[in-house]
Amino acid sequence: MKKLTTFTIAAVTALSLSACSNSDSAVDAHVTSVDADAEAAAMDRFSTFKDDLKSIHSYHAQGTVKAEDGTQSTDFIFDRKADAFEGQASIESGSVDLSIELVRASSLLWIKGPKEYWESFGYDATPAIGKYVVFKAAQGDSIAKTYDYDRLVSTVETIGLDEVTVEGEVEQNDVEYMRYKLGEKKKSTSLDIPISGEIDSATLVSRAEGIDATVAINDFDADVDISAPNPSDVAQPQD
Repeated sequence: MKKLTTFTIAAVTALSLSACSNSDSAVDAHVTSVDADAEAAAMDRFSTFKDDLKSIHSYHAQGTVKAEDGTQSTDFIFDRKADAFEGQASIESGSVDLSIELVRASSLLWIKGPKEYWESFGYDATPAIGKYVVFKAAQGDSIAKTYDYDRLVSTVETIGLDEVTVEGEVEQNDVEYMRYKLGEKKKSTSLDIPISGEIDSATLVSRAEGIDATVAINDFDADVDISAPNPSDVAQPQD
């Protein structure tokens, strides 16, 4: 699990405008080229989505990171105004199959995990069983960065239109999306947004060093209430 955790960090970095290569993985769905008129319309739609992001205060995000030795799946809700998120991460790697709960609020991070999760990092798991462990300062920031998809969303919000390329149409779950390359042509993340109708979802996809990563966001501006766990559910901080 240590190796998969390292891969997960690399994958999040990969999604942040890093390398993306070609293969037959689902990350690289078949792309159908579009003509100049459709490309111009697609750029207008991307610009609209980019501007809309500035007013989106919350969303639901589901991520998947696939590496050679395992898979990590995440399911979080984000409160952009409060710089907070909470949810679950599940890890499957060899004989390891476990889930952890995370809460990020007020610049602190809380994690609740099973015995094998804590022991994999060399911690004494006894005081943490059934409890959240709170991480402060740099240690919490380092762990939270692995799961903070909002920095990826913010990248879409701030990227210049001259850094965006319309790649073409893709189909996922019987829905047609336009795929965009963000950043340099050979060194970028892809973004898929619906071709027509309300833009109520988007997907970021990338691959780097044998890692496939996707982050799908939806449920924009749903009511969220993210707060610290009850003190009775929190163990002593890990140093």
